[in-house]
Amino acid sequence: MRTPPAGTSRARQRVGVATAVAVLTGASVWAFTSGSGGVEAAPAGGEPACGQLVQALPDTLEGLARTPQGAAGVASWGEEQVVLRCGAAVIGPTTKPCLPVGPDEATTVDWVQDARSDRAVRFLTYGRDPAVEVTVRFGAGLRASSASAPLVDLAAAVSAIPQTRTCL
Repeated sequence: MRTPPAGTSRARQRVGVATAVAVLTGASVWAFTSGSGGVEAAPAGGEPACGQLVQALPDTLEGLARTPQGAAGVASWGEEQVVLRCGAAVIGPTTKPCLPVGPDEATTVDWVQDARSDRAVRFLTYGRDPAVEVTVRFGAGLRASSASAPLVDLAAAVSAIPQTRTCL
């Protein structure tokens, strides 16, 4: 019986790990830009504040009907054109663009533009815990030039989560 050369099993393990990392990275990029067919809860999606937020969200957003989601702290509209996940990681000071958005000063929410591609943009609340993440996928009437428009209609519900810091 022939024994494999020393280090062969370690090399295979490294290739296996590298392949798994590449697949997971590709899957997360795909989910961000194209919709995932089922949205996972954010790490702290089960927080009571997230449950209250989801109950207060509008039934329609930018002409899109709200679609049922089973994950805690998750809401979506249309064919996952707009996806909200409450309980995302709270971000600290950042150099990324920060936008105060809301229908009036009392319900304005600070949002950081966290990621952007030619097909989607992702926003995170700034200074709120639990944090809220909103991904807007372009298409079905949603354009890159008006990606922050859904945030206006979400402001009343999101502003119920106390703000501890503001954008500068």
